[in-house]
Amino acid sequence: MRIKLLLGSNFFAVLFLAVALRGPWGSGMADDGTRFDVSLHGVAHVLHPKILRSASYNCTYLTGKGAIENCAPAAESDAPFSMLCSVFPLVLSGLALAMASGLVTYVSPYKSKATSAALAAASLAAVFAGTTVAQMSMQRALKVFDEIPLYFDRYGFKAVWAAMACLLFAAALSTTSTMLKHD
Repeated sequence: MRIKLLLGSNFFAVLFLAVALRGPWGSGMADDGTRFDVSLHGVAHVLHPKILRSASYNCTYLTGKGAIENCAPAAESDAPFSMLCSVFPLVLSGLALAMASGLVTYVSPYKSKATSAALAAASLAAVFAGTTVAQMSMQRALKVFDEIPLYFDRYGFKAVWAAMACLLFAAALSTTSTMLKHD
């Protein structure tokens, strides 16, 4: 039963982290009725927020492609912009570590409890660090959010917290199994 719980929690953590890497984390409404959605890789300017699949202008601040005026760094914000650019690799490494934890649990479920626990804990630490940095830097890093308040209310942000809950469960279950010497 422990192995199934570990595999399931790692699987859901990977699934939620994949959603968090692709989906928007926050949004802000402009005075003209449009919405700006920010994710870990870019900004989308949604022209008609009330219409599903509305036209939007997208940009990627990691690569500088698209409508780059929406991804321009805020004035005198080198540190927050650099911090924001570091979030994607942190969450991506958390995803890779969660996959490794699940793989180790699947391949050698009884001999690798400590390794699985360490990998799940490292994944949790990377994702938590990335989430903390994102919350500290997103509002201040991009010029488009100088006058628009940013709210962390989108599904990518909710997915990262669900992933952290799954990783915390996996790390705790692996750690207690190791401490109590359960098979």
